[in-house]
Amino acid sequence: MIGDFQKVHLVGIGGDGMSGLARLLWQGGASVTGSDVQASGKLREVAEWAEVYLGHDPEHLPPGVDAVVFSSAVAANNPELLAAGTLLLPRLHALRRLLEGRRLVAVVGTHGKTTTATWITALLRFCGVEPGHYVGGQIPGLPSATWGKDGLFVAEVDESDGRFICLSPTITVLTSVDGDHLNNYRGFSQLKRAFSAFLSRSQRVIGCVDDPRVAELLSPCQGVLTFGLSKDADFRARGISFFGERSVFELLVFGRPRGEVEVPGPGLHNVRNALAALATGYALGLPLAALRAGLAWAPRPHRRLEILEENGYLVVDDYAHHPTELAAGISALRLGWPGRRIIAIFQPHRYTRTAFLAAQFGEVLSRADHVVVTEIYPAFEAPIPGVSGRNVVEAIRRAGGKALFRADLNQAMEAAAELIRPGDIVVGFGAGDIWRLSREMARSLSSGS
Repeated sequence: MIGDFQKVHLVGIGGDGMSGLARLLWQGGASVTGSDVQASGKLREVAEWAEVYLGHDPEHLPPGVDAVVFSSAVAANNPELLAAGTLLLPRLHALRRLLEGRRLVAVVGTHGKTTTATWITALLRFCGVEPGHYVGGQIPGLPSATWGKDGLFVAEVDESDGRFICLSPTITVLTSVDGDHLNNYRGFSQLKRAFSAFLSRSQRVIGCVDDPRVAELLSPCQGVLTFGLSKDADFRARGISFFGERSVFELLVFGRPRGEVEVPGPGLHNVRNALAALATGYALGLPLAALRAGLAWAPRPHRRLEILEENGYLVVDDYAHHPTELAAGISALRLGWPGRRIIAIFQPHRYTRTAFLAAQFGEVLSRADHVVVTEIYPAFEAPIPGVSGRNVVEAIRRAGGKALFRADLNQAMEAAAELIRPGDIVVGFGAGDIWRLSREMARSLSSGS
C-alpha cells in the first residue's frame, strides 16, 4: 500500500487500532493526516508525527489525498467520508493492503487477543526474530505497532464489524469465541460463521481446545495445533500455582513434560494466553527452551490487571468489559491474592452490550464483595431508552451481590472510598475512561491511608 498511496487520511485516528495503522503508514513513508471527535493521549501521541484535527470536517481532507481510511466507529454519514471522493478503505482492508507479501500471524477471538499478540511478539524478539506487530493496546517498552525487520508480522485482529475475513493469515491463533458485538451480526450463529470463514483462509490454525465453541470450529481444519488445560491439548498446563501477579505451571507438549513455565500475569486466562504464545513460537520453528525463558520477561499490556499501587491496599486497573472477562479478572485476583476483599468499580461499555448482557454482568460481578457501577460509557453509540448502569446494579442485587449506582466517576470514587479498608483489592473494570478513576484511587491510596 505504501507504494500506491503516499498521502493517507484516517478518520477516527485517535483509536487504538487506527493510531497503530497510522504509525505503520508513517513508518512506511506515507504522509499521514487524520481526525477524531475528542482529544486524548493517543491523539496527542499521533500528533507528534502526523497532522491531526479535532472534529470531523471536509476541510480536514488534504488536497491530493490517495486514500481515506475509517474505523468501525465512524458512521456512514460522516462529513469527511461523504466528501472524500477518493478510495475509501475500512481499517482492516487498509491493513491487508499494507501486509501484502508479509507472513501474517493473526490473533483472533473474543477475549485474550491483546495479551496473546503481545506475548507472541515478545517471544519472537527474545528469540532473535524482529517481526512487525500491530496490537490494540499499550505495551510497556514497545510501540503498539511497528514494521519490524523480518517478513513476519503479528497482528491482533478484531472481529467486531465482520471485516476481518478479508485477511489471509499464515497462522491464525483463535483464543475464544463468545457472544459479543452481536449488534453487528444477525445472531451468534453468524458470528461463528465469520470465525469459521476466517479459519478457512488460514494456512495453519492454533486454537484453545478448552473453549467448546473453538473446538467445534477447529474440527474441520487440517494441521491444527491446540492449547489449553484439557488433557486433549497439544500444549497443556499442569500443576498451576499462583503468586500475585505471576503464575507457574509445568508445560506438557504432546503429552511430554517440557519444563516449568513462569507466566507474567495472574489467573487461568493468562495461563491460556501463555500457552497460545508458546504454541505459536513452536509452530514457527523456535526452540521451546528459549520460548519458556522469554515468556518470564514478556511485558503485559497496560490495563490488563495492571497493578497501580500496593501499600496496604492493592489498586488494579483492568480493561474487562464483557462478563467472561470480568469473571476471569475476579478469579485471577482471588487466586493471586487469596483472602482479600474485592471492591470493584465497573463502568459498562456501550448501550448495546449492556442491553444484551446485563443479567450476565450481574451474576459475575456479584462474586466481588462490593460493586459500584457507573453510567454507561457510550463509545460511539446513541443511548437506548431504558438501558443504564442501573440495570447492572439491579442484576447484581438479584444475584445476591452488594451494589451501588453512582452516575459519574467522581461519585463512584467517593462511594468506593467509603467501602474500602486496609488490605482490600480495589479494581476498576471497563473499556471507557474508568482508568482515570483507577489512577486517582492509586494516587489517593499511595500512602496506605
